Amino acid sequence: MARTTDLYSILRAYANKYNSPYIAIEPFLTFLGKYAAHMVKDQPEWAKWQGDTGLKFWNEMAEYTEDGRCVLLTDTAEGRVYMPFFYVEKLKEIYKSIDENADTPFPSEDSFGITLPKDQLNVLNLNTDLTPYFDKTAESFLPIVKLMFPDASGSALVLAPMIPRRLMETAMAKVRYYLGVHGNKGYAIHKLSPQLSGNEGFIREALDQVITQPLEYLNTIEASGESTWLLWSSFCNMVKNDIKRKNEKLADDMAILEAAYIIETCNGLYRFRAQKERERETAFRALDQRMDQAPYYFSLEAITKFTNNKGVLLLSQYSNEELEACIKKKTTKSVNNEVPEWLIISGRNDERWFIKKEKYLPLVNKMLGDAQSQVRQEISDRWIKMIREFQHEPAMDSDTEFDKLLMYNMGSLMPLLAHFLHDSKLLLVYEELERTQGMIPPASRIFSNGKLLPASTLLRVKRRDLLTDAKLSLPFWYSAPVFSSIIAFFAKSGRRKKPRQRVRKNTQSGIDFEEVENATEKNPTKNLASAAREIQAALLPEGKSLDEYLEELEGRWDRLILKKEDRQNMISNMKSLIRDNLRQTLRVRKNKTITRQALEDTAAGIITGYPALKKLEGKGALQLYMELYMVKLLLTIKM
Repeated sequence: MARTTDLYSILRAYANKYNSPYIAIEPFLTFLGKYAAHMVKDQPEWAKWQGDTGLKFWNEMAEYTEDGRCVLLTDTAEGRVYMPFFYVEKLKEIYKSIDENADTPFPSEDSFGITLPKDQLNVLNLNTDLTPYFDKTAESFLPIVKLMFPDASGSALVLAPMIPRRLMETAMAKVRYYLGVHGNKGYAIHKLSPQLSGNEGFIREALDQVITQPLEYLNTIEASGESTWLLWSSFCNMVKNDIKRKNEKLADDMAILEAAYIIETCNGLYRFRAQKERERETAFRALDQRMDQAPYYFSLEAITKFTNNKGVLLLSQYSNEELEACIKKKTTKSVNNEVPEWLIISGRNDERWFIKKEKYLPLVNKMLGDAQSQVRQEISDRWIKMIREFQHEPAMDSDTEFDKLLMYNMGSLMPLLAHFLHDSKLLLVYEELERTQGMIPPASRIFSNGKLLPASTLLRVKRRDLLTDAKLSLPFWYSAPVFSSIIAFFAKSGRRKKPRQRVRKNTQSGIDFEEVENATEKNPTKNLASAAREIQAALLPEGKSLDEYLEELEGRWDRLILKKEDRQNMISNMKSLIRDNLRQTLRVRKNKTITRQALEDTAAGIITGYPALKKLEGKGALQLYMELYMVKLLLTIKM
């Protein structure tokens, strides 16, 4: 009986004594009172069950009915307790020490002398129904499984979580008993050697390991190499044929026969699972190789349609869930703080592409090569038309304006390329290549000091050459100053004056073409410098010059940046950002005097618009720095 005084242990011991999960309450209370009186002599803690046994029983029973360990039945006048985990716990005890029961068959309803309730039992055909337990796809796992052996050889009760590993461990314990204690190892080697010709050493080594390290050897069976699979297929066949020929089968005969049935089935399922795993690994290698092929960037839909070199859909060899897990790993896993193996590139219309990081830079360089002739031709046609009409534009004279025009046209003709060029991940890949491979070949360079190279450098197009070619393609008088000025005078004299136009903004390239303003229009804001001096007086500490205080503030908000070069680049970028935003503020307020509040709002807007700036510890110093730098710009502005 129970050695502890908690009610559940006593109920379990009582149920085991009568081999039934059903306990009549009144007889149990009578037993409990007498047992407590007997035990209290040696163990005083049993006194808790003396006197008012029924009241104490019901008080403690409430906990067990609430958590489901016990169920109260009212199908009899006196009432009963039903213990739903009785058979589960009984099986756990039996399978706890598999070596102790190695010479006996698996437990069954017959060996228990019971018939299990159907709501706790899942009846399975050993040969056909175990697959869902191997790949965990069964819709529901009842706690106990009744395995039906082939050839009407009986059945076995096992717990569902035991399948397959613990079930195989139990079967291997019986094989170990068969080979070692019964001395059948030599016999098995003799019988199996002709079937696995030339592998006697392999057979001997495998059976020795089963005897000395059965649980470790089970890993070899799970891996299911060709020779291991053949060995255990042959071994199980040998055992079955030997036992079936016996007229009288003893308990240890039935034990090894049941073990052979189980190992044979699991060996086949391990084989199938290993083959599927190898197919899956091959499919994922094919997926990786497919990502190395043009066009190098793919949508998820395109990836799901990849096939191998035989035309077989890769998605038939791995599941959607496995593909998603693979993509997640490749796009998030970082080694040594490097960029992940795959990158996700977002497009304009919620498009998403996946690309290998080592393919990103070569792809962009290829696209730049493809774009060169298209952009060159576009601008050449544009300039030929303008020269023929005796028109001119700043891009013909200025390299800076020429680069803007190139980028604008590239964005119009090849928007995806323009999107890639302004993708922050491309810069990360580029910088990683510089760190890991040293200098990037000149033909592949697209950044310098973290900034995109000018469009003329990227496309290898020279302004002067393009303009010269355009002029040479036309009659000589279009290039001769005297002739062209005379012709232009007469051509323009009858032409209506056109209204001021705006040059379009190319959203793909990120390049703004500023509005062409009337050259005679004057800025109505005449008091900017005066307002700036008032703001400076309010913000600048006494005894500090503007430049001194700006330098001091720089040391506060960028103190985490250690390298001098990185600090200079960061400050330069920040000043450029402030200038751009100040221009916008001045455009909006061009008829109003600038105020301290306007500068404060502009600085706060910059910080709010850039998440990285919001995270800086010196955010307050940064905002003050921005305001004072705008004051400095206003003081130097030419009216």
